[in-house]
Amino acid sequence: MPVYPVFLLLALLIALPVSAQPVNNNQLDVNIALNGFDAGGNDSLGSNRALNLQYSYYLIDWLAADVGLFVSDKSLDDTRQDIVGYYRASLQTSALLLGIKPRYRFASPYEVYGRLGVQVWQTELEVEEYFNSNLPEGSTSLTDKGTGYYVGIGGAHYITENVLVQLEIRRQVQLDVFGGDSAYPFDLKITSLIIGLGYRF
Repeated sequence: MPVYPVFLLLALLIALPVSAQPVNNNQLDVNIALNGFDAGGNDSLGSNRALNLQYSYYLIDWLAADVGLFVSDKSLDDTRQDIVGYYRASLQTSALLLGIKPRYRFASPYEVYGRLGVQVWQTELEVEEYFNSNLPEGSTSLTDKGTGYYVGIGGAHYITENVLVQLEIRRQVQLDVFGGDSAYPFDLKITSLIIGLGYRF
């Protein structure tokens, strides 16, 4: 028997069981996050929303490698007054998330999961100033980049074997924001309630 058909037959025998099994190692989550920002000190940053995308690849049934993208709206501080007028600060951030996602799936269509990892973030601080009638108003901004970490816990309900709805609580911490540009660096803490859909494929 020629060598070429033997290799072809072996390749088909190896590939056949793999192709016959359903592939559900991948999961894509599309979520909306409702956030509270805490920059420490006497800030009163308001709540905001964010778009959160997560891709998970399950290395084994209960553990996935996890990568995500988090992009927020502006979080506005209260308007304050100084000797020349009024000013208001705002923070806006985005982050790349890299971590792991352990899970436990019950016999019923429910699962609980966690997320834990590091983040690479970019945050912009903007200050808007409103002076008296003799001076024009204006704004200035400053952007910083750095690293931090995140941790979350959530639950999911499977609508079908591939589609699920999710609810998650997450804490992200950005370390030493504006540490190289300010005498008053801070750690930005973001607490999020995350709601959305996942798709297994």
